[in-house]
Amino acid sequence: MSASLLRKGLELLSSELTDKKKLGSRKGKAPHSSQHQLLSSNKMGMKKQLRRLKQQGQRQSERATAKNRVTKSAIEEFKKSRGKDHLQQNLKYMLSCQTVANKEVVKKVLKQNRGRRANDRQVKQRKKIVEKSVFLDADFKRFEKEYFGRR
Repeated sequence: MSASLLRKGLELLSSELTDKKKLGSRKGKAPHSSQHQLLSSNKMGMKKQLRRLKQQGQRQSERATAKNRVTKSAIEEFKKSRGKDHLQQNLKYMLSCQTVANKEVVKKVLKQNRGRRANDRQVKQRKKIVEKSVFLDADFKRFEKEYFGRR
């Protein structure tokens, strides 16, 4: 037996149990309301049928219609949900400020604000070290004379 069949069977049993409990609490009333008696035996479209039956008993003014509603623009709804841009206010505030921060403090803040990515890191320029030989030209000539002999 598949899990879906088992689940459906359990749902039917649970609905029967809840129906029996409701019947016991009604004390002499009809087992189903008039709306449930009017519903077809199909399980498909039960919600729509119930809604339609509920609307039949209502007055026209109480029914939900689109006649008196104001349509909302999708653009306006998007603008409401989007955050407001505070750039101009922040620029005015910062430009109106006359105090100048200490350079060391500014450097510390910028250093803390840098990310951990490679492109955020500052490239340190290495000084080129000029390699100096331990041996002098005279030492090379002396070695040449000793090794190859005198020419």
